[in-house]
Amino acid sequence: MKIEDLQVTAQLAHLNMDEKELAAAFPAFEQMLGFFAAMQAADKDTEAFPEAALAAAFTGASQTVSSDHFRSDNPHHNPNNSHTTLVRDLLNNAGDRDGRFIVVPNVL
Repeated sequence: MKIEDLQVTAQLAHLNMDEKELAAAFPAFEQMLGFFAAMQAADKDTEAFPEAALAAAFTGASQTVSSDHFRSDNPHHNPNNSHTTLVRDLLNNAGDRDGRFIVVPNVL
C-alpha cells in the first residue's frame, strides 16, 4: 500500500487526516493489511484446515476427551460426556451457519 492509497481510504471513510497523521498511521495500516493477508492465506491453506478435520468438528465424529479435561467446578461438568457431544450441542445452539462458520447477524 502507498501513502496515497491510505489517503484515499481515509477520505472514503470520512476521516480528516492531515499528512502528519497519515504518515503516523501508515505503518499500523500496513501491519493490519499484512494480518488480513495472513488470514486469507490461512483460510485457503488446505493443509492447515483439511476438510476431513472440519467435517469431523461439525458432524460429531467420535473423539473422546478424558473427564479431567473439564474443570470439576464447572456446573456443566459431565465426565461421561464426550468432546464431540459438546461441540455438537454448541453448534446446534449457534443458529445459522455458512459452511464451517457461524453466521452472526448485523445489529447496527
